[in-house]
Amino acid sequence: MVWTAWQAADRQRTGTIMKEMRIGGKQLFWLIATMQAGMTILLTINPALVTAKQDAWLSMVIASVFGVFIAFVSARLSQLYPGKTFVEYVLLIVGRWAGHVFIFLYFLYWYSVLAIILRQYAEFIAATILPRTPMVVTILGMLFVAIYVASGGIEVIARCSEVFGPFILLGIFVPLILSSKGFSWNHILPVYSDTGIKTIIQGSLPTTTFLGDCIILIMLFAFVPKPKSGTKPAMLGVGVAGLLTCISTFLLVAVIGYGAGAGLTYPFFNLIRYMTYFDFLQNLDSLVVAIWIISVFIKVSLYFFVSTYGTAQWLGVKKWKRLMWGVAPFVMLLAFIPRDFIESSVYFPQKIAIPYLLPVHCVGVPLLLWGIAKLRSKGRAAEGRK
Repeated sequence: MVWTAWQAADRQRTGTIMKEMRIGGKQLFWLIATMQAGMTILLTINPALVTAKQDAWLSMVIASVFGVFIAFVSARLSQLYPGKTFVEYVLLIVGRWAGHVFIFLYFLYWYSVLAIILRQYAEFIAATILPRTPMVVTILGMLFVAIYVASGGIEVIARCSEVFGPFILLGIFVPLILSSKGFSWNHILPVYSDTGIKTIIQGSLPTTTFLGDCIILIMLFAFVPKPKSGTKPAMLGVGVAGLLTCISTFLLVAVIGYGAGAGLTYPFFNLIRYMTYFDFLQNLDSLVVAIWIISVFIKVSLYFFVSTYGTAQWLGVKKWKRLMWGVAPFVMLLAFIPRDFIESSVYFPQKIAIPYLLPVHCVGVPLLLWGIAKLRSKGRAAEGRK
């Protein structure tokens, strides 16, 4: 009786979601591509260079393939329950008790990653353009903008990504083309022989964790009226972000060498900072900073929306926007748990993201749920034929 009532209420909530907020496949592409490209290029090239050296670009290729695979699994899992978010359909797949455990695990993931994004953003701003500005001011500025945009719903965030997306991708690609004038094959060679597949895969793990955050699709497909139309755009969004990261890494190695790049905290930023084109185009690093800020803005807004909306669904709060003023200060506090850059950008990826978030949240749980859901759907189909 209680379960039937819950299902009826669930159907009503699903209908409300579809009426209030909708995004198309094209918007889904821009959401994924813009939120992933900026931070992936800026923050993951250095660890790949340290591990895989001149073959770091091969590590990016492997990471891109894994990222697209995660997007594919997320899409196929969500398509089995159209119009429902992860918070809703996980209860139908594994039951209420196990479902709530999975939901809790994913909220740990989304809240912690959101806090780390804000912290990494503040540290980059302090290291590049605003060294004397208190970190709390930088984080609050981004958080308030994210609250304003997220309060309009997923449609507003999607439209922002649709408007800014082309400028972000062009702003990454054009400087890369201009930087290719210092290209040297000697920096690329030898390919593979000095590292081997094991080292190359190890070098791909930091990038895979960033591209793997497309697992957020398990919350976004509920807002796509025709979920099947969103699979290719979602995979293409991850693929484009991965491709730009591959090209960036390849050119960086070819132009300045892996040794110089491995010694820089933000190698892509430094490559563009010192680049000139016939003394006509200079100081393109300001363009990179602007592009990166917009990319972070899209990512923070999306994570903030998913965290707030999903929490409201989990707790049964109908007016989900009210939770924003509780989620925001909580995330703010989490952002100040790391004591310095090493803890937020080195220890967190190495000690938490790679050993736990990537294999469990991005790969293991989605594959498990997809397998169980497929088996159940086949069981229901067999019972229907009887």
